[in-house]
Amino acid sequence: MKVIMLAAGVGKRMPAVTDVIPKCLIKIGEKTLLERHLEIISLLGIKDIVLVVGHFKEKIKEAVDKDNNGSNITYIENEQYTKGSILSLWYGRDELNDDVLIMDADVLYHDKLLRILAESKSQNCFLLDKSSVYEGEEMMLFVKKDKVIGISKVHSYDCDFKGEGVGFFKLSSNDCHKLKNILEEFEQAGKVNVEYEDALHELL
Repeated sequence: MKVIMLAAGVGKRMPAVTDVIPKCLIKIGEKTLLERHLEIISLLGIKDIVLVVGHFKEKIKEAVDKDNNGSNITYIENEQYTKGSILSLWYGRDELNDDVLIMDADVLYHDKLLRILAESKSQNCFLLDKSSVYEGEEMMLFVKKDKVIGISKVHSYDCDFKGEGVGFFKLSSNDCHKLKNILEEFEQAGKVNVEYEDALHELL
């Protein structure tokens, strides 16, 4: 298993911060979000991490070079990082060749949650926050009979429950191959200003 971490975005909703540093380098207590990610991933025994970078890429590389927790880091540059997050996954598509954890780099979470996801017996699974209230920006996941039936910011689906996706997904190598083809289709159709979750929706 490897991790593909998406750290290219600008973070337009926090300009006072992200005009200076990328969101993943925000400090919570004594550690940045990125430091926490690398530490938690290391504790899970996962060595291979693909970092998709763009906005302030050199600052991210500098931070990782100081301490990568013994991880094997591969950098991939998203040259179009001001567009939709789907392009970050598209640039990293050749790394979709194994079981993967896809992670947004700007999330604060308890380390226990990532362990639950990584060690789940389900080949494909996700984390969501059922307490989240939809206000127009949240990427919502809709679940029926223990299966995700929809992932969307704008559409609703008849479901047993729903919640905001926290930006962490586990996918099997078989479905990674399917996702790679979907990403190619989106890019070829010019659908580059959408979120990577829109491609994941097509897997359902």
